[in-house]
Amino acid sequence: MKYFASFLVFLSLLASGSFLSAQGPVVKTIQIQNRFLLLPISNTAEKKVLEITDPNGVRAFKFEVTLADSKEKVDWWSFLDVQEYQGKTLKIATDRLEDGNRAFELIVNAASVPRNEPLYREKFRPQLRFSQIQGWNNDPNGMIFWKGEYHLFWQSNPMGLPWGNMFWGHAVSPDLVHWTEQPLALRPFGDDLPPEKKHPSMAVRNCFSGTASPAWDKPLSNPNDPFSRPLYAAFTDTGVGECLAVSHDHGKTWKYESLMISHRGRDPQLIWLEEEKTWLIAVYEEIEENRLIAFYQSKDLKNWVRTGDIYGFFECPNLYRLPVDGDPKNTRWVLWAADAQYVVGQFNGKTFVPEHDGKYRLHYGRYYASLCFNNTPGRLIQIGWAQIPIPFDAKHPFNQTFSLPLELSLRTTPEGIRLFGEPVRELETLRLEEREFTQSMIPGTFGDGQLYELLVTADASENAELHFGKNIIRWDAQMKMLDEMPLQPLDGKIVFRVFIDRPMFEISANQGAAFKTAVRADMGEKISEFRFIGKGTVKIWSLKSIKD
Repeated sequence: MKYFASFLVFLSLLASGSFLSAQGPVVKTIQIQNRFLLLPISNTAEKKVLEITDPNGVRAFKFEVTLADSKEKVDWWSFLDVQEYQGKTLKIATDRLEDGNRAFELIVNAASVPRNEPLYREKFRPQLRFSQIQGWNNDPNGMIFWKGEYHLFWQSNPMGLPWGNMFWGHAVSPDLVHWTEQPLALRPFGDDLPPEKKHPSMAVRNCFSGTASPAWDKPLSNPNDPFSRPLYAAFTDTGVGECLAVSHDHGKTWKYESLMISHRGRDPQLIWLEEEKTWLIAVYEEIEENRLIAFYQSKDLKNWVRTGDIYGFFECPNLYRLPVDGDPKNTRWVLWAADAQYVVGQFNGKTFVPEHDGKYRLHYGRYYASLCFNNTPGRLIQIGWAQIPIPFDAKHPFNQTFSLPLELSLRTTPEGIRLFGEPVRELETLRLEEREFTQSMIPGTFGDGQLYELLVTADASENAELHFGKNIIRWDAQMKMLDEMPLQPLDGKIVFRVFIDRPMFEISANQGAAFKTAVRADMGEKISEFRFIGKGTVKIWSLKSIKD
């Protein structure tokens, strides 16, 4: 395992804080002089609860963590960005440490984070999409485009590879391709402390999923600056219900504001109804054994009235209005939940009325809990949780990732109005060399051996297969299925794009009619050969990493 360039530097860091060790409660104080507070993680150690407080006794963090009890047992290093405490002393406490446990000696303040492999060069690290630097992620949250930046928040456990400690992570991008991770946005476990005794961004319990919106009900503080209004985040605080947080610095920092709705449910989507000058929340709700999406309205974000519901949906509601075939005079509302199976219909702010029986499907495979960016005029861009498990035994510092961003549209098809999702055009900036083949190709020096985009055009009247490494994508001409995705041929052909990444691949078929997220069978290995069996052609691009 690689630690700091000089272990002598590491030893000096150990001496930078005072440390009281005993069998029982343990407290350590550290003078913060650098950006990162490092935590030694063992993937198999017993969980302990750590509380970190500032010099005024205000709780800065609280979380569960599996600390390595010696440097030999460190699997990877977690970190907290503690820039806001520069020049101050933080106190770290836990209820107990066993005799001989040196975990607290390894907690230090440092200017950099030791890694087993360089960041974004890890064997299983996705290279074509955003992935969090450390820990577990699940649902994307609070996605919004504001002041020239795409903000992606997400369910984050920065202290471990399994689910837990639900913070909101935060990253920004100018182009949906290149991302920069930011300090944590929302923090869990303020418990019943009064506001003055916990960090402003701290919830009562876990910070579950939610959304963000410009504060359209607030006037501009500067009439000449269209971004001089706050941002709102609506999210589930598992200790109380659906809550509101506010940012006055364009999403950089957040302050926990108030409880909005208390009910049996979670995952609010906050929507501004411009014509009515009213806030709407679409939120997952449970009534007895029934699962549904409920609708609430408010003029002031404080007093909410339940106005309607629609049954048969589970978690993470998404409700959007889209033009059909690009016609702004002909629109429909689209509604889906965590499984991304959707309905198309009419919505009057209170009641959603589907125009068809059952649900339609765009997404397949390991895709869940998607969300779309708010405030992207003319475009609706979606990102989902890509449920891609990263092997714990690889001593990687992260687990799970996200889908490629898709641009959504409603189009008229022979079967009716359907939702389409195509990878955003910005991804084309990752293309390098282009080649074509009809039967087989050995990559050789073509790219790095793992990052590719393929465009396959196949005669739909015959079965076809695309092989890459140990992976196969199959077209069944009789069943009209591409893998498990039902597809109707277009002018006698099936056309699909494949984006191959280190741990995974994604398929976009027939101009966005179906999309699949899948684990690579040869995760992290170079692809020895591409083979196409069938009648058609394959165009292939090698791709560069989003960090190159």
